[in-house]
Amino acid sequence: MQWKRLVAVFVLMVVAIPVFAQTTEPFDAMLQKADAARSSDPKRFAELMEQLRADNRQITRLQRDKLKYLQAYEVGIYGDQLAKGAEMAKRLYDETGDPSIKYRAGGLVASFSAINRDLSTGLRYLQKAMAMRKQVPDIAIRHEGMANGALLYGEIGQHRIALRYADEVLADKPNERMRCIAGHHRLVSQFELGALPAQDGLIQSVVDQCAKQNERIAANIARSILARKFAADGSPDRAIALLEQMLPEVEATRYPRLIAGVHALIADLKLKLGDVKSAEEHAKMTVAMGEQIKSSATLVSAYNTLYRIAADREKPSVALDLYKRYAEAEMAHQSDIRARELAYEIVRHETKQQAAQLALERASTQKARLVAGLLLVMLGAIVFWVIQIKRHQGQLQRLAQTDTLTGLGNRHFFTQKSERALVDAARAGDSAALVMFDLDHFKAINDTYGHGAGDWVLKQVGKTCSAHCRKVDYLGRIGGEEFAVLLRGFDLAAAARLAEDCRSQLAQIDTRESGYSFVVTASFGVSSTAQSGYDLSRLLSHADQMLYRAKNEGRNRVCAYTAETAAEYKTPKRSPSLTVINS
Repeated sequence: MQWKRLVAVFVLMVVAIPVFAQTTEPFDAMLQKADAARSSDPKRFAELMEQLRADNRQITRLQRDKLKYLQAYEVGIYGDQLAKGAEMAKRLYDETGDPSIKYRAGGLVASFSAINRDLSTGLRYLQKAMAMRKQVPDIAIRHEGMANGALLYGEIGQHRIALRYADEVLADKPNERMRCIAGHHRLVSQFELGALPAQDGLIQSVVDQCAKQNERIAANIARSILARKFAADGSPDRAIALLEQMLPEVEATRYPRLIAGVHALIADLKLKLGDVKSAEEHAKMTVAMGEQIKSSATLVSAYNTLYRIAADREKPSVALDLYKRYAEAEMAHQSDIRARELAYEIVRHETKQQAAQLALERASTQKARLVAGLLLVMLGAIVFWVIQIKRHQGQLQRLAQTDTLTGLGNRHFFTQKSERALVDAARAGDSAALVMFDLDHFKAINDTYGHGAGDWVLKQVGKTCSAHCRKVDYLGRIGGEEFAVLLRGFDLAAAARLAEDCRSQLAQIDTRESGYSFVVTASFGVSSTAQSGYDLSRLLSHADQMLYRAKNEGRNRVCAYTAETAAEYKTPKRSPSLTVINS
């Protein structure tokens, strides 16, 4: 009997030890530790989540909702399933009765949707969350939601709104972690608005704050902005040194957009310093992440680097293929920008409609003596909103077709209209010509006088060249400082004369209105259907070759694709590389 007692005691000890072990620490304390570690210590976060899932204690509904929030975060960030994480957060938003959990769940949907490019959903949930933030007693949780707002509006391109959210958090005595998160969002917005602080130390302080909190993604985003400032200030070597120093930590974050962005920036800077081999390696690393960074400026930059390298090596077929990929990436990026703008406009319009509907519902509860007046108000509101909807539809259509800075057609609109015009011209037997031009030393204008002066120049160029075009011509901004115009009924000579007129007028622009005095010039390439046929891509390619020749021959001139140049470009040894956009 003695041995049976010993076995019973042993079994009891084996069973009881795990029970005692799991109950030594309160469930709420484990939840709090996991919440604190979720972005700063991924390994510790994963360990705590395993413990929480294995814990078989009875928990309250509030504890279960907190655990569901952390699980949604885990799936979206570390499971690399943003859509699934967003769906889990949506269900939690609908099911929970706790204002703080609902607020956090709405903010999580907003941030996941922003990263996953589902911007309309993100905006809707962000607005829901922001509407209830006064009900959230914990100031740290309120700040977290506002930081999500800064992230989302930054993704949409509404950087002034993003900056406002970040400033509001920083002015409200945030904790150390939120000082980092809001500080890095503030830097991103300032960078996009061209308003970075002049002192490097202010940027470094954000890096140090985030490094202290082990927020590696935020710290390295801030470092990459500092590197860009070094490069803009004329210290590319210093920028490369910083980027290469931070690269191992960047890759350890496993955040594709950050990793690709750093590789693409290194590639661009290395190429400018003549380290072609290293530039090519970093650009290829960026392109290899294409599906994870599609529709991004990073992918455009990487293809542009590879294209320039192939062009300098005088490999026309490779350069042409890379140019097409660069153009496709640029078009996808521009489409993504338009989609973001449209999402913002659509949700803003929905918000106005909801506000009007709410006002009508409140008005309907008033006394019967106001019914007649309310009916008139409702009728007027309906008419008003019909007019507003029509107006907004027109605005949205213009947004999708127009370059917002210059008012000219964007690349997509120019391509669409030009291809259609060429089909019509071919059927009618009419001639057509294409003029492509690129501003000379435009980057130097931006670097020397600021982006405000650069934007002013682009607007003046659009106005000047529009004055030389007819209603049947299509003038578009097809790149950063690159423009093209399709001329129906023009032969090569007439198109070259028009190009020469534009070149002359551009050189006479009085820049003193911008606050600075400098000369604006452009290099022009001209092609026509007589030599290139009615295919837009061939017309663009031939005009691009001539633009490159104009650049090589000293800039500020017009070069036309004639029969002689056509023969010359068929000889491989004399075939120049294609033009480099933004050269």
